[in-house]
Amino acid sequence: MGSSKLFLTELAVDDDSLVRELYFWESIETEKERFTCRPVNPPLDFSQYAQKLIKRLEERAIRMFVLQSADNPGSPLGKVNCFDYNPRNQSAEFGYYLPARTRGKGLGITMLQMFLDRMFNDPEMIISKMYATTASGNLPSVKLLKKLGFHLDGRIREHYWFGDERQDQLHFSILKKEFLNSRRKTNGTTFKPGAVKS
Repeated sequence: MGSSKLFLTELAVDDDSLVRELYFWESIETEKERFTCRPVNPPLDFSQYAQKLIKRLEERAIRMFVLQSADNPGSPLGKVNCFDYNPRNQSAEFGYYLPARTRGKGLGITMLQMFLDRMFNDPEMIISKMYATTASGNLPSVKLLKKLGFHLDGRIREHYWFGDERQDQLHFSILKKEFLNSRRKTNGTTFKPGAVKS
C-alpha cells in the first residue's frame, strides 16, 4: 500500500463510526497485557467506552489520530494517542497501536512519521520533544522507534509482568530538531504522506 494513499485524521468527538471501529479493535484484542504495564481491566460496553473516550477528548486529556487509506476511508488502519502534554518543557507522550490485520506491513513507520510531522508543527501545542515507552521484549516496537531516530533515554527494570516473565520498560524520545534534521538529511525521502487532516 503506497504511503501517498494514506492520511492521518484527528479523531473528532462526533465521529461515531471511527469510535465504534476503535472499540471493536479493543474488544477483540487478545494480547492487551502485552501493550501495557498497568492492570488490564474487564472490557467496557460500547456506551461506557465511548463516553469515557469522548470525555477525555473534550477535556484535551488525549488527542487521537487515526491512519486511513484513501481507497477505503471507512476502515482505519492504526491509531496514535498523544497525552500528558507539558507546556513548561514542551513535551508530550504518545502511544500507538495497529490491529492484528495491519501489522507487519510497514504501516507503523508511516503512521508515526505522519504523526511526528503533525505534532512538531501543531498549531495548538508547542512541542519540542515527543517520547514513548515500550516493553523490552516488544521487538517490533523497539525496532520501529530506533528506525525513526528515537534515543533510548533509559529503562525501568522488570516493569512489565507477564505471568512469570519479566521485561524492562524502555523510554525513548526524539527532539524536534533531531526529527527535522533527519528529514533534511534524507530530503524527505523517508516521509511521503498523502495528507494530514484535522
